[in-house]
Amino acid sequence: MGVRIRTIVSLVTFASVATLIVLAMPRPVATGTPMSSGRASLDAQASAATPHPSPQAPGAPGAPSVPVRVATAARATHAGEIRATGTLLFKREITLGFKVTGIIDSFSVDSGDAAKAGALLARLDPTEVGARNRDTQASLDNADIALRRQKELFAKGFASQAAVDNAQMAVDRARAGRDASAFDAAKSELHAPADGVVLSRLAETNEVVAAGKPILLFGDASGGLVLVTPVSDLQITRIRGGDLAQVQFAGIAAPIKATVTRLAAKADPRTGAFDVELKLAEIAPGLRSGLVGDARILPSVMDRMSEYLAVPAIALLEGRGDRAAVFIVDKGGRAQRQSVRIGGFLDELVLIAEGLKPGDRVVTSGAAYLRNGQTVTIVADAPPSS
Repeated sequence: MGVRIRTIVSLVTFASVATLIVLAMPRPVATGTPMSSGRASLDAQASAATPHPSPQAPGAPGAPSVPVRVATAARATHAGEIRATGTLLFKREITLGFKVTGIIDSFSVDSGDAAKAGALLARLDPTEVGARNRDTQASLDNADIALRRQKELFAKGFASQAAVDNAQMAVDRARAGRDASAFDAAKSELHAPADGVVLSRLAETNEVVAAGKPILLFGDASGGLVLVTPVSDLQITRIRGGDLAQVQFAGIAAPIKATVTRLAAKADPRTGAFDVELKLAEIAPGLRSGLVGDARILPSVMDRMSEYLAVPAIALLEGRGDRAAVFIVDKGGRAQRQSVRIGGFLDELVLIAEGLKPGDRVVTSGAAYLRNGQTVTIVADAPPSS
């Protein structure tokens, strides 16, 4: 009996706790009247019944047109040219030095000075060469006197013919010595061999110099300026004497025309390159020996790159190796994806070996927003690349 009473009490207690929990839970609050709830239900049914428009396929009637810029594929006129960098020099750069040993007395010019043909450039101290010249002149005068005496004695019968011949030989030798010393004295002064400019001064006043030591480097302006540039073995086989070129120097606005005047017969043993000499058609103000110039040579023998079509490099999509893709605009005004093979690059152009035809309009701006077959509007059409 006691056990049954305890069980009943436990059940009553559990029911009371459960009732309290239910009463404590928050009740949902109505957000509108029954009429507004009904209207919302009707709106939802109407919205579900109305079909929503689906995105239109590219090229379908009424599909939006994408504005693009295009360029026309054409052969680049300079695709086959040879580009090289070289050093500007005078055609004739002469190293001047004294023929005899001596002490440098003075200079009349310095590096960068212009000089006319025959102008005095530098001289040695004349003391030594002058003394040598006077000595040889005295020897010649003495030999002349001895020869006259022998001839007088020979005429009176007091001297033999052999004595006269020996005296004559002594005069000839003394005269040769006098001429040699006079030549040395003349070469103790340096004179400009032609109109030109002093490129470099290699010695100073009061310096003792040996015979033949370089004293001045002189540029002969009469021979003009040349650009000496190295090219590869493949390029040298395409160049011929007389081929035209253009040379551009930093700081000189307009390119200068040039002509190929010399081709090296042998490669440089250190680099394996062949030197090509380009003679400039004019000596523009500001040009100096030693300037670096960029040459563009139009060779007589063209290569296959001259046959490739050129378009702006920004038209390429998804390039891998020598393969890439571009969008071209067909006659119907739709963008068509086209695979191409790259043959090379020229400045801001890419040379296309396969995949395009002359006159194809290639998308250069807006390709990132295109899908194959999508209608486009051309907002700018660039002329054929050159």
